[in-house]
Amino acid sequence: MSEVITEQIEVQQQDEDTSLDATPGGPIVYTDEELTAMRQVRTTLLEEHGIEESRVSRKFLAVATINCKLRVDETVKKITKMLEIMGELGCGDGIDNQLWKPEAKHELSPYLPTGRDHRGCSITWIRGSGGVSKEDERYHCQACIMQYLAVHADAKTLRRGVSFIVDMSNKQSSKVGNEKLIQSFYQSIPQRPQIILIAGAGYITRTVVNASIKLASVFTKQKILQRIHFTSIEEAKRMFPQDSAPTIVGGKGGGIESYEDWVKERLGKLPVPDLSDNNVSKDISLPPKRSSIDDANTAVKEDFNLESTSSAGFTAGCQHGACVDDDDTGVGKLFSNFGFTSADREKSTPKEEFVVISEVQCS
Repeated sequence: MSEVITEQIEVQQQDEDTSLDATPGGPIVYTDEELTAMRQVRTTLLEEHGIEESRVSRKFLAVATINCKLRVDETVKKITKMLEIMGELGCGDGIDNQLWKPEAKHELSPYLPTGRDHRGCSITWIRGSGGVSKEDERYHCQACIMQYLAVHADAKTLRRGVSFIVDMSNKQSSKVGNEKLIQSFYQSIPQRPQIILIAGAGYITRTVVNASIKLASVFTKQKILQRIHFTSIEEAKRMFPQDSAPTIVGGKGGGIESYEDWVKERLGKLPVPDLSDNNVSKDISLPPKRSSIDDANTAVKEDFNLESTSSAGFTAGCQHGACVDDDDTGVGKLFSNFGFTSADREKSTPKEEFVVISEVQCS
């Protein structure tokens, strides 16, 4: 029943530090601890990687740092990798302070207007379409960054994470040749999904996803895997308040008439953090670094980093039909195969070996 999933989201919420939500769902006021971590990220990017502030908008730096739970090294690694991939996709200038890119707004089309989930956090509903053309690679990167920042532009969503719906009902298998690079870009964006609904997927697609999940369970925490559920489009709609579901499935789209206008407005509301040195507090301590054992365990999952993750491993190809056909064993790459495998691979999949992890049922 939908109530079960709603309860699950509320339980998962307890894993997050909710003490920072002074104004849940409202304007963002960065804490001293957050600002200290952001300053360290900025300094490390410049001194150790030569990445100047002009290539990383302060707004993006803030959202990325908080999504990585103030882990400086992890944030730096994510941003560095992301900028490297963006350079290959025609965005060598990085992310400047002019976040709204009107020339890239057409690449927002896979994102459907939605409202908030039962926690009061933003929902990202992604519906598949065609591939990303070579000419649109730069615009696609810019649109992804715009949507990423816009959806996190309130206090509650920023600190508690989004709900993801991966709408497979309209997926297309067209390939352009840049799918692996696009997938790597998705994986480099720091996100913290609290629930992932894979909606409208057929049996073969579920089999591929379960294969990935089965392997992922060896490397990552069970609480992350428990956030993934298969469901129908109709069931997914009923997981959230009626007003929040997209109009295309019978909801009211959160009252959003134009997703482009909504993104532009939200980008303007996201505050710029004050990273001037004279505001540094000497009493702020950051989360402890991982132990050597943690580092060793993390080494096998750095490519996908499910714990503070990009949603890319789960939403791969859903924005524009991205596909990775390589027979890699990396968990993040295996996730990218769901719903977009080649016909030969689908035929050879040992269906009987995998069990769907969760069938969502609604009354």
